[in-house]
Amino acid sequence: MKKDRQLVILLAALLVLIFLSSCAAGKNTSMTPAAPDFAYAEDDSYTRDAPAEEPQAEAPMANEYKAEIGGAMGEMSFDDTAEAEEAPTGSPESQGSAADITEKIIYSAYVSIETTDFDASVSGLEQKIRSLGGFVENSNVSGDTRWNKDGTTSVVNRWAYYTFRIPAEKFEYFLQLTHTYGNVLSTSRSAQNVTSSYTDFEARLSSLNTQEERLLDMLSKSTDVETLIALEQRLSDVRYEIESIERNLRNYDAQIRYSTIDLTIREVELYTPTVPIRRSFGEKLEIALSDGWTQFMRGTQNLLLGLAASLPALILLLVLAAAVIICIRIRVKKRKAKKAAAEAAAKEQES
Repeated sequence: MKKDRQLVILLAALLVLIFLSSCAAGKNTSMTPAAPDFAYAEDDSYTRDAPAEEPQAEAPMANEYKAEIGGAMGEMSFDDTAEAEEAPTGSPESQGSAADITEKIIYSAYVSIETTDFDASVSGLEQKIRSLGGFVENSNVSGDTRWNKDGTTSVVNRWAYYTFRIPAEKFEYFLQLTHTYGNVLSTSRSAQNVTSSYTDFEARLSSLNTQEERLLDMLSKSTDVETLIALEQRLSDVRYEIESIERNLRNYDAQIRYSTIDLTIREVELYTPTVPIRRSFGEKLEIALSDGWTQFMRGTQNLLLGLAASLPALILLLVLAAAVIICIRIRVKKRKAKKAAAEAAAKEQES
């Protein structure tokens, strides 16, 4: 009997485990409709928000390669004084006034909107972005599935997340238009001034270009093998740095020319009130009952859908449970019969 009890407990645990897994598999999930066909930019010469590499300190090329090449360089040594004369002196006359420097600013914003006409708002936003010369960099549209009384389904409580790229000169203009597509819940802006980093990159690039020209000139004049190898290695390093800086400058230019706007739009039946609404106790009670009933019906629908999805597994479990119960009863009857026969035999022996 102890083994039978253990078998029943094991069967019950197995039934509960399979039932829970079946309900989880049949749980109703949100449906993601296909996003509209957006026009994306094909220029992938930049990476959004990619941190630009900081300009590295210029290596003392003259000292480094004088030591490396040694006497083989001979009279073809670097002229440190000439390079120093070409570098900016730091005086106002040589560098120009600060007003002559064009500010390099990256603008970005986040906007949250709710709308009662989701399709019209989404379509209007996309068209406006394109008309201003921008494009959709990223998008995600989703919603909840609702079962109607006639057995059909519909998507409700939709929302969309967009990442727009728009010309910097149209940035503020577009933000001022967002209220025409729904009720604006929040707006935040940011401006990152990268002028200092940008000018550092430009200065470093100019210095590297000068080094490249001198190395090429030295290569054309050198005849020593060791000198040629050292010069070619240095030239390769310089060109790698030039390509890296040019890539960072292109990234900066793309982010400066096209501002980034992250926008979230959500479908609602009623707009969120801008001022607090005072309601009586009866109105609050009515709203609470309505919300409670809605949640109850939604939970009941989800439960029924989960049961329907797990019905095949439940039928299989019932068949297995019935088979196990029948086997247990047969074993119990056999044990009782053996016990009764043993008792009868014992009584006959006693008599």
